Amino acid sequence: MVTRARVSRRDFLRLGGVAAASAALAACVQPVAPAAPAPAAEEAPTAAAVEPVTLRVMGFEVAPEEQGTPLDQAYKKFLADFQTAHPEVKIESLETPPDADTQLLVDLAAGTAPDVWQHDGSTLARVVDSGYVLDMRKAIEVVPELNLDRFFPSVLAIHQRPDGAIYGLPNDFTPMVIYHNPEAYQRANVPLPTEDWTWDDLLEKAQLLTLDKEGRNRTDANFDENNVVQWGFRVRKWVFEWIYRTWQNDSDVISPDGTTASGYLDSPASIEAIQFLADLMLKYKVAPTPSALDQMVQALGFNDRFLRGEFANFDRGHWELVGLRKSPEYKPERVAIVRQPARKNHATVIYESGWIIRGDVTGATLKAAAQFVEATTGRAYQDTKAITGIAIAANQASAEAAADNAEQPELERAFLAAVADGRPPYGSKFAKWPAVETILDSMMERILAGGAVADEVAAAVTEINRELGA
Repeated sequence: MVTRARVSRRDFLRLGGVAAASAALAACVQPVAPAAPAPAAEEAPTAAAVEPVTLRVMGFEVAPEEQGTPLDQAYKKFLADFQTAHPEVKIESLETPPDADTQLLVDLAAGTAPDVWQHDGSTLARVVDSGYVLDMRKAIEVVPELNLDRFFPSVLAIHQRPDGAIYGLPNDFTPMVIYHNPEAYQRANVPLPTEDWTWDDLLEKAQLLTLDKEGRNRTDANFDENNVVQWGFRVRKWVFEWIYRTWQNDSDVISPDGTTASGYLDSPASIEAIQFLADLMLKYKVAPTPSALDQMVQALGFNDRFLRGEFANFDRGHWELVGLRKSPEYKPERVAIVRQPARKNHATVIYESGWIIRGDVTGATLKAAAQFVEATTGRAYQDTKAITGIAIAANQASAEAAADNAEQPELERAFLAAVADGRPPYGSKFAKWPAVETILDSMMERILAGGAVADEVAAAVTEINRELGA
């Protein structure tokens, strides 16, 4: 997964795989009954033992500094329990290479890739378009119990193609939501956001929530610009934190077939969405500038500042709960979740990791791979995801049970309520999306530095179209 500002998102996808306490994983596989006694000598000889099939899997080996941790132990136990339940399968666990996305393409072409691996949905299209990924309908044919109704439809959609093909199946995920601090709202005497809130509501609340040291908000003519103690929102350049603003305005940054940005990124609706984000910082000044934000978080981490009430709202995924709860500033009453605000709809993006099977596996290896994915997407395994809280179980029944039993059920239910608003990340559909994403990040960086939205969008459209060959 990528570095820079998306480290947290990528770590969530890496760690969400099997990260649970060893004891919890004991339930993943039922004990195997003892073998029956061997037949007496005078009986007909038994058939020769079946030679185990070797299944090469990637995503279960930890870094040297993590060896012996509960995560490492959980990985090992899950693999051992699977082999106990399937004695005809021998698991060969492979290390994940440093540049896994690129190396996988090389290994797939050479025929040396793993049989099963966990893959970030944000780069899924690159491997699918290589032609070396199995259509999971073939896996379901050999293991019918691997049913699709266990998954959230909007999460499963990340792996589905218009022709009916299904490349991989979901493992875990998060929709992007709005985190808010109820204590910051109370301090400013502002009502909490509701499920039907809009862009106008977000702007109004952010203005009232931005306070100076005397308690005056942004609408006060005497507001002290030099002594802001509470910010209403956080705006950053990263497209993974704002692409859904264009969707919320019934627009987009790229055409449905992924071939051009013309007529999409530069449409009036998209420009309005991007201008809205820029205005939050540059016109209404309810969010600090990038340089001011950098200085703030260098002195004290953003999560700590949010929990102290220095920020009232920000965009993020489920993984952020882990960091917030580790902060010494954490109190349950300081964290709440709400779906994205609407302009014309409440659209958001779903970031996900899924299980992929190599396209050329057949026979016994295909059956073993399908059984493995069935185990990793079944209730027993998926139930363990609630233990770490890094990600939401892709198995719908597991996710709903986790919400019912969570320390803060209202948070988990808010995440689940946002799932229906979710759309696939474009890296799951368009192989060139990572390059487009970089261009959009740079575009927004220039806009937040004061560049004219229309001009910067026009330049980005030219650059994206060149990348796409349009």
